Amino acid sequence: MNKDLLKDYSSNDTIAAIATFPASSALGVIKISGKKAVHIMDRIFMPKKNKEIKKVKSYTLHYGWIIDRTRNSKGKAQSKNKKKQIGSYGEKAGNIVDEVLVSMMKAPYSYTKEDVVEVSSHGGMLVINKILGLILRQGARLANPGEFTYRAFINGRIDLIQAQGILEVMEAKTEEALLLASRQLKGEFSENLVKVNNKLKDIFIKVEADLQFPENGIEISPAKITREVRKAKKYIDDLIKTSAEADVIREGINCVICGKANTGKSTLFNRLLKKERAIVAETAGTTRDVIEENINIKGIPLRMYDTAGILEPRDFVEKKALEKSYQKIKEADIILLLLSYSQPLEKDDIFLWEKVKKKNTLVVINKIDLEKKIEFRKMNLFKRPKIKLSALKGIGLNELEEKMFKSVYRKGINKKDRFLFLARKQKDILGQVSTCLFDSLHYLTEGYSIDFLSFSLKEALDKLGKLTGKVTNESILKDIFSNFCIGK
Repeated sequence: MNKDLLKDYSSNDTIAAIATFPASSALGVIKISGKKAVHIMDRIFMPKKNKEIKKVKSYTLHYGWIIDRTRNSKGKAQSKNKKKQIGSYGEKAGNIVDEVLVSMMKAPYSYTKEDVVEVSSHGGMLVINKILGLILRQGARLANPGEFTYRAFINGRIDLIQAQGILEVMEAKTEEALLLASRQLKGEFSENLVKVNNKLKDIFIKVEADLQFPENGIEISPAKITREVRKAKKYIDDLIKTSAEADVIREGINCVICGKANTGKSTLFNRLLKKERAIVAETAGTTRDVIEENINIKGIPLRMYDTAGILEPRDFVEKKALEKSYQKIKEADIILLLLSYSQPLEKDDIFLWEKVKKKNTLVVINKIDLEKKIEFRKMNLFKRPKIKLSALKGIGLNELEEKMFKSVYRKGINKKDRFLFLARKQKDILGQVSTCLFDSLHYLTEGYSIDFLSFSLKEALDKLGKLTGKVTNESILKDIFSNFCIGK
């Protein structure tokens, strides 16, 4: 593989970066990877025990101090002829910067398959930047976003599917998203794609052999090839479908609670959040703006919006609140339309229904703990399943959450689901693989020349190679690794 596809990610350099969040904290970690990693650490690290850091074993941890040897205690530069004195590790060797632990992971048994050194220091921004500066001064350069993971990829430790899995592990918002991302990182999908690739490759080799050497009399069974290509296409199509569903688990959806004034929108909003976020009062129209919060329902992150119940604004503030409410309704993936069990249906209820009936809407009848005044004979107008609850008493909330979940993802999430997190260009490639296999089936069933079949199979194999990174493409690599933080 060409190891310098991304020009700013030269594999010949030794790279370094702060791996922890840039803020004052208990601990800070700096990572170094490359040929000079161990040499650099030997120049700036003073172990408590007099040992040569270059000769220590891999997967070992060492306690000591980071030393600034560029200047002595009087502020004068150290001379080169004092190298042996430095090796004695006296304080005259330089100024102590911090007390640290150094982890050694030597090639090829490291994250990048290169020599990797991690320095764990105290987490103050001054000290951690000071240590990074010493490392850069000794010959390393600052790593680009995702460059450590990029090196893991180009050195063959992971493929692009697993690289995307690493990103998803870091960005997971729910336990379920983390579980699915860790499976992708582990290589489950990569293994299955390799099997699909190998099966198509075997078919292609036989077809190509028959095309190039017809005199050898290689037997090809169109029926068997058709079966195998169909199986491969079904697997690819399933991945396309579940990658779209994975986007819901990864990014979440917008859920808007709407209804006329005094239907209990804010009470329900607080109940779903499990905390008091919106002001609740007996006075109608308490909410005069859109309130936003994030929640997690059965593994799917939701951005919840509590909207103003004012439908006839009396002033500029209420007018702006109403405009924002309508905009959120327009953008919503799921809408909870609240009706009140204790109020007759009114024109405002009908007006809101007309606005949301073409959306993914659940009709919620709230306040069932109060006297019934709603006319159920008129409820046929609202052609959706009705969920009865009392947000105030906490009755019916489990049913509501179940219905909300199923309205987004109807199957449910279990460990056998093949959710695949992909970057945008990877999704495009997966669709192109499906198209190539569709063409192959068309050529087979319509009796086209074997040349057409060979061409479409070859194209499908090339696309699969791009998906996993066997065939590299600069734009795909940028699409993935540019989303990583510096230090990963």
